[in-house]
Amino acid sequence: MKDMIDITGVDLKDFVKAVYALSVPVGMGFLHATPRPLSDEDAQAIVNSERPDGRVVLHMDYVHGRQCKMVVFREDGRHYIRDDWYDHTPAQLEKLLEVVGVKVDF
Repeated sequence: MKDMIDITGVDLKDFVKAVYALSVPVGMGFLHATPRPLSDEDAQAIVNSERPDGRVVLHMDYVHGRQCKMVVFREDGRHYIRDDWYDHTPAQLEKLLEVVGVKVDF
């Protein structure tokens, strides 16, 4: 898929936790933010929130005040994310991919 990064095979719960860890509170989000990592239960709840059409595997907007802004898409049995991370730097995207073990040449 054009402008997408294939993350097929990445454990989605680990992926959600990494997205959360690399995101920061913004605006009034500081009122809800906690310094703790995302719990396994919260990460699993996000993983279990697949959209009914099956195309969006998981969607993270604001989680505990942190601006995560991540969507994982499914197409032809594979999982993809966009090749840019909304309101995050390219370095944060590279770090995310490194943490979850995805190799990409930018």
